[in-house]
Amino acid sequence: MARDTTSVHSNTDAILHTGPIRLLGVLYTSSGGQSVDHIKIYDALSATGSVKLELDTTKQGIVDFPIPEGGMIFGTGIYCDIGGATSITVLLRD
Repeated sequence: MARDTTSVHSNTDAILHTGPIRLLGVLYTSSGGQSVDHIKIYDALSATGSVKLELDTTKQGIVDFPIPEGGMIFGTGIYCDIGGATSITVLLRD
């Protein structure tokens, strides 16, 4: 039986999921800009510890970032600091 993919959307820094999960992809919007800013995704419930995935937000518009090889596994949960992005949507699967 195939497992369902879910999505979570946020316009602010937030906990996107608690507990173990697989991150399959990220879609974000950004107004771009001259300076480099970053989305930081942590395997945590706050902006602590190591950043597991970091994406630049300098490109204006919508950016789709699929995660290859079946995604990234997060053990604690997913906390996202959206940095210079306007919004973020993550695709998740148990």
